[in-house]
Amino acid sequence: MSTIPTVLDGQVRILELESFRDDRGTLTHITLDEVGLTVARSFVVRAPRGAVRGGHAHRRVRQVLFRASGTIRVDLSRHGEHASVVLDEQRPAVLIEAGVWAQQTYLDDGSTLIVFADGPFDPAEYTTDDDATTEDAS
Repeated sequence: MSTIPTVLDGQVRILELESFRDDRGTLTHITLDEVGLTVARSFVVRAPRGAVRGGHAHRRVRQVLFRASGTIRVDLSRHGEHASVVLDEQRPAVLIEAGVWAQQTYLDDGSTLIVFADGPFDPAEYTTDDDATTEDAS
């Protein structure tokens, strides 16, 4: 796995993952410790075309969003700066640091996203403010 360009001053890194393709399909390799993420929880979201999910930031938790199928647009915001990343077969994963607001729009029916987070679920951890503060904000 290698890292390609970042957005929002390096707070979001688009991950380039190695894939192996043959007549049986595609195998995509992801090693989360290469980006310094120790997984505390993970979950899978499958949604129809047009569904919008997320719409929040995490105060301390970092996440890797991994697109398992379909196409998913991730809109991002931090301190008034905005960016979008499209997760598809060519660019299937993005690392989002704490304090970055993210919203996912599912562009294909049955698009599937796997989320790996380095902290447990805690409602107090979420904020809808794109200027969210983090414990170790720079």
